[in-house]
Amino acid sequence: MDYYYLVEKDKVRSSWAVCTVVKPLAKRARQPELPPVMHRFFGPDPEGVVVMKPQYEGIICKTCGRYDDDTMFAIGFSDPITIRFKGDFGHTEDRVFAISQKFLNTLRQAKVLGFETKPLGSSGWHAMRVTERIDCDESVMELVGPFCEGCNRPERVPGAFTTIGQLTLPAHANTLFTTKRGWAKPVRDRTTFLTQQVVEALKNAGIQGGWCNRLWTSDEARLIEEKRRAGKKWNPPGSIVTL
Repeated sequence: MDYYYLVEKDKVRSSWAVCTVVKPLAKRARQPELPPVMHRFFGPDPEGVVVMKPQYEGIICKTCGRYDDDTMFAIGFSDPITIRFKGDFGHTEDRVFAISQKFLNTLRQAKVLGFETKPLGSSGWHAMRVTERIDCDESVMELVGPFCEGCNRPERVPGAFTTIGQLTLPAHANTLFTTKRGWAKPVRDRTTFLTQQVVEALKNAGIQGGWCNRLWTSDEARLIEEKRRAGKKWNPPGSIVTL
């Protein structure tokens, strides 16, 4: 059986669940000499003044402003919620993994294990938390200082799990899973992994919004590194499933 990790597409517009925009900035005036299509690819305008909702203020580090995803999920989510994804899943700017009703229905119909959800206010979207937690090779992640004086989180955490040997694989064949330990990365604390059965269910249901990368074997990883050193970029055939 193969194992994958979930990758989401870059977002054109921002979404918010833990924070809210209290004072949007005025829209930029369009330059008449530019055709309308140009304005779609110039990226989003600045959001304005964004503040954290009061119920979350107690969980943030007063020094660096970061917080734990699990603690945030336990509090739950209330309106206003702003979700502006084009697909069925993605992370909000404030680190909530949001899925559409279609995504949730697909997981339920396929009897997928290893997750829980909470409604994102009245938006029709759902926050998802992966509950199947596994051990991993923690040396894959590099903790780069300086470290926050308030919570000891590092400034950066480069590294990614890409091979099967870096993880203790789950016992179930139809599950989402992630690592027991989380790392303070900008978008999320943990990577979402999927068994092959889950990937097939999402693909067959027409779920959109990114792709799934298969975890490489040690032989594949060695070949990829050899080609990289030779100046070539290569992925094993069939290792990427587009959603």
